[in-house]
Amino acid sequence: MQADLAKPAGPTVPASVLQEPTVTAYESALTLVRLLLRHGVSEERMARATGVHPRDLRSPDARLPLSRIERLWEFASRELDNPALALELHKHYPENKMHFVAHLGMRCPTMRSAIEHWRQYSLLVSEAEDVDYVLEGDSARFVYTCRDPRYESRFLAEHFLALACWFGQSFTGVPLYARNVRFMHADPGYRGAYEQVFPGATLTFRACDNSIGFDPDYLQLPFRTADSYLRHFLQEKAEQLKATLAQRTPLKNKVVVAISTLLSRQEEVTLQRVGAMLERSPRQLRSLLDAEGHNFRELVDEVRRHAAVRHLRQGMAISRVAALLGFSQPSAFQHAFRRWYGKSPGLFQEQVTGRAG
Repeated sequence: MQADLAKPAGPTVPASVLQEPTVTAYESALTLVRLLLRHGVSEERMARATGVHPRDLRSPDARLPLSRIERLWEFASRELDNPALALELHKHYPENKMHFVAHLGMRCPTMRSAIEHWRQYSLLVSEAEDVDYVLEGDSARFVYTCRDPRYESRFLAEHFLALACWFGQSFTGVPLYARNVRFMHADPGYRGAYEQVFPGATLTFRACDNSIGFDPDYLQLPFRTADSYLRHFLQEKAEQLKATLAQRTPLKNKVVVAISTLLSRQEEVTLQRVGAMLERSPRQLRSLLDAEGHNFRELVDEVRRHAAVRHLRQGMAISRVAALLGFSQPSAFQHAFRRWYGKSPGLFQEQVTGRAG
């Protein structure tokens, strides 16, 4: 899995015990496929390069492994000679063609409730990604997070944040302006494309999160697309779909998501906290993991080692990576990284980015 079209070699991440998360094919993957077909790329060549065949996307319920979605983004960006494709893909969506969760969100009364619905039903879009908003003094922040530490695609972060701006303006009918926009990846070299999507915003790369800072008053903006009648029935269906999908998700994957969530909040990761998030007692959770052949501390270690590689490849400072992964001191992180990969995090980062942290 690669964040960019080319990635320098680095330590091999041990094979994961986790089942790969799935992502809905509707509407981004479908749009990428349509663009490739129009460009003259054959279905067979697309399938060989990405593992995605157009016939796999015919069902409205189609879901694909996240690694295939990442390869599809990379392949489309390369074939269409457009590295900024993720920032503008929504412009190619057919009119009114949006994911079910977007249709639910647009029926909400305000921006705040729409984001809350998106967060509540993000599982229907992706088993690995979610969104949220936080209030920071006189500012608000929309945050996109990939909760599975094995994935690091810049395309997904760019697409989600650009999509959020587009949704906000489309559903409110009001021009919205971001104060600042942060991305965890390095500057990919097409700043002009970012400035078109986020005009007037301060752009920061190699940041601690992928997020948009905006005026908190935007949260109260009414949606011109609000419809309480449709919202009722769409939400009812969303609950059914969510319950069905949650039943199919292995417990270990849910535990990893909870661990990643606590780390992203820079909160202590304990069996008790994870159990509370999953509505299980610590004893219950340990017993269920033991029955599946998994150990809680080993899962915490796995999340940390995958996330460490992801953050270091993005050029994040080693001290910052240590803090994000919950190590009390950078030296403790240095020791853990050597245990995982047989080299220091500084040497690894220099090898893959050309700069030491």
